[in-house]
Amino acid sequence: MKPLRIGSLLGIPILLHPSWFLLLGFVTWLLASSVFPAWLEDRSPALYFVMALGSVALFFASIVAHELAHSVVAKAYRIPVRNITLFIFGGVAQITREAKRPLAELLVAVVGPLMSFVLAIVFLGAWWLAGADEGHALDVTLLWLGITNLALAVFNMIPAFPMDGGRVFRSLVWMVTRNYYRSTEVAAWTGRAFGWAMIAGGILLVFGPGRLIQNPLQGLWFMFIGFFLETTARQNLIQARAIRALDQYSASDLMLTDPPVVERDVAVGLLARGVIELNPRICYFVEDHGKLAGILSAYQMLRIPEARWDVTTAGQAMVPSDRLHAVGPDKKASEVLMEMEEDDLTHLPVVKDGRVVGVIGRDRLLGVLRQAGFLRTAGV
Repeated sequence: MKPLRIGSLLGIPILLHPSWFLLLGFVTWLLASSVFPAWLEDRSPALYFVMALGSVALFFASIVAHELAHSVVAKAYRIPVRNITLFIFGGVAQITREAKRPLAELLVAVVGPLMSFVLAIVFLGAWWLAGADEGHALDVTLLWLGITNLALAVFNMIPAFPMDGGRVFRSLVWMVTRNYYRSTEVAAWTGRAFGWAMIAGGILLVFGPGRLIQNPLQGLWFMFIGFFLETTARQNLIQARAIRALDQYSASDLMLTDPPVVERDVAVGLLARGVIELNPRICYFVEDHGKLAGILSAYQMLRIPEARWDVTTAGQAMVPSDRLHAVGPDKKASEVLMEMEEDDLTHLPVVKDGRVVGVIGRDRLLGVLRQAGFLRTAGV
């Protein structure tokens, strides 16, 4: 399901994943039917519903502020941020690569909970200035927002990777060990342990002796969050191991040297027909009057209907050179793959002393991961 873009802040797109609407409905229903009637008795259902809608709107604005804080600090360290996405577990800033220094990761991770803490102080301060009257709807709403943001700040600081607290924990381990991979392994296994503990706790809450809670949904939600934590921690562990496998190679180890060069006005049919079948990794440098104009791979050619191959030129089908980011031959393969992912590219030229010496394809990098077993569905 494709997320819906609702706007942008500081140049960062804000997206809504369809699963977010489930959380929206659940939180609104819970507030209107249970929380606010218990805090503010003998009021109309309509008032509880209006309070719930206002609370949910400000709560999700708080989540966006939390993620925006992460994003601003990440961009300050020149770490690309693709978007902020609201989904069933709240929100996440899609930061496209990891920090290169532990201090940068520490600051990027800790600023989100710090923002939630500041918002908690703001809402609780507004509640106090409004009179702190538990019999007024506005006061109760502000109190709930203050407590919820405070709980969000505390919960996010739990050292369960990949939550903010888990990333803070990894950055501290990274500072001590000076080893990114070892710190990731420690943090990811800690996150998995927290996930298993939450799943077990949720089972006890729902099915344990005497049932410790009256509403089973709370226990089920506990299990759901635990499952999410365990799964994402395990995925990050696999990802870290995959990056470590790629780091054994440089761009020069995996590049295709001296790929064929064609003029931009050559028809795609002449380049693809009878060639792609024999070499599905074929890639051409496209030149325009002796200068590199772009790259044309099998991926770009296959995106064009075969019936149009003879009327489409290489210049029309290629990835133009202004979209390409040349990499040096000594660049780590993992960093090459990250650059491709950031700009949705399939190939990058490899340049030495200003001269193109080869081209490296995403399929070659993924082939290394496939041989190492990281692209198969498997447990850790």
